[in-house]
Amino acid sequence: KELIKKRTSWIRKKLEEESKIIISSPKEYISGESFTYLGRNYRLKVFKGNKPDVKLIGGYLEVSYPKKSKKTTIKDILIDWYKDHAIKRLTEKTNRFAKIIGVVPNSISIRDYKSRWGSCSSKGEISYNWKIIIAHHHIVDYIVIHELCHLKHPNHSPLYWKSVKHIMPDYQVCREWLKFHRNELLV
Repeated sequence: KELIKKRTSWIRKKLEEESKIIISSPKEYISGESFTYLGRNYRLKVFKGNKPDVKLIGGYLEVSYPKKSKKTTIKDILIDWYKDHAIKRLTEKTNRFAKIIGVVPNSISIRDYKSRWGSCSSKGEISYNWKIIIAHHHIVDYIVIHELCHLKHPNHSPLYWKSVKHIMPDYQVCREWLKFHRNELLV
């Protein structure tokens, strides 16, 4: 009881934050449904084809779905497409920002994290949650900068945050956005 009494304001703050988190409804993977890539919404257009394929054409994500495929779902095809684009875009962004920050990562990869957006190991290996590619460019840039700054400061010290702020003065806006919109980054 004493602990709860001491932490009441913190508990209320956390409950208020949780109530602001946006909950997205599950996807159905049908034509006309909206999917997001780098912060832009695209309409899904599903059609039968010879092989699984995704093309971004105009305002559409066109998914070719093989008639005889029982193992591959539209969701699987889309996830593979997002992952392919995630590694390409995140590698480009990482290399660009690494030059600005003055660091060199040893490797760049993508993973399917449940509750984090990226990671930087003590060996300089950077990995990203592929789902971040759904967010707007500026949010993706923040994640890249966040991980690259760990190559200079392997912690979240004031010096670390100063490095992040030097590259991205409004990084706190991105942190807040991720806190409240994390459930929107779904495929």
